Amino acid sequence: MCIRDRVWKTLISFIMSRIPAFLFFLFLSSPLPGEPETLSALDVQLLLEKIKTLQEGSQKVIGARYSTAHSAFRAAIQSDSAAYSLFVDCTEKVQFEEKQKSGSEFRDWKRRHKERSDSPAFRRALRHQLNWLLLTLQAASEPKKRDELWTKALDHIDTILKDAKDLEGAQGMLRQNVLDTVFAEAYSVDNIDITDWPGSPLQLEAVYEGLVLPSLRSMKTLSELEQAWERRILHEGTMIEIWNKPKKGLGRPENSPPMEQFLEERRPQLQWKKEMDLFAVGDQKRASLRMLKHIEAHAAHPDIATWISEFRAAVKGQVAAPPAEESGTAGEAQDAAGKIKP
Repeated sequence: MCIRDRVWKTLISFIMSRIPAFLFFLFLSSPLPGEPETLSALDVQLLLEKIKTLQEGSQKVIGARYSTAHSAFRAAIQSDSAAYSLFVDCTEKVQFEEKQKSGSEFRDWKRRHKERSDSPAFRRALRHQLNWLLLTLQAASEPKKRDELWTKALDHIDTILKDAKDLEGAQGMLRQNVLDTVFAEAYSVDNIDITDWPGSPLQLEAVYEGLVLPSLRSMKTLSELEQAWERRILHEGTMIEIWNKPKKGLGRPENSPPMEQFLEERRPQLQWKKEMDLFAVGDQKRASLRMLKHIEAHAAHPDIATWISEFRAAVKGQVAAPPAEESGTAGEAQDAAGKIKP
């Protein structure tokens, strides 16, 4: 065997050991550089089979990742201490191990965090973050069932408001997108593909306009739609009332300034949107009578001119389903109007 043949045989063995066989044969059947050629029927078949295999492998990897994350998060929401323990572990992985920082640096951080940031409210907030993250993973893995998840979303919000006193001082954490937390990053679920889903439980605008109300806008679910609006109004008011306590003292107002603003401006706005929504769905007679009473009761409201214009359009048959408010969430609106402290 000549030197050229031995070199060629060695090269073939080297290539075969490093690339799949079908790609090697595809390589052999390909033209030399500078000689473009279309794919043959066999090429197409082989490539499609390979991409199918890669897709199935990717789905298995993603499924395993979700399963691992789900198990860890489910275990951590059982208690405040378990949630905090997972938070510390995830922080160590993301902020120290992956950045190749020393063990002493992590211990210093842990000591400082214990002294400055750790609290019962902080730990309870971590549990609620994990709870919403679990629901987010479910929504991402079962997109066809997302319309069925709104009841769970509202139950989560109810639970948070029941815990409101225990969350005092840490409620700002519940406005953070759960996919931006160390939990999501540590378990590699921070880049999951999910759209039109509220990233935090206190994004009330996104929860209601994105999940709850659209699925109820029909005559068959008219009563449920009305109840959902009432629940939304209650949620917004409760959040402001609980986390904005008025200063006590002789001669001081009964409500805090943010709560006064909600009662005088925001609540009437939401009540009007509710009636417009019900009118658009089909409850025209009752909704129009309630709108008249609403206009009469809030004659000095800043939106009175808009309401009168919308009422006239509605009874003339020019009304459409009310659009969602602009991108600012209910929580953001409350922060802007009531200056809620995080």
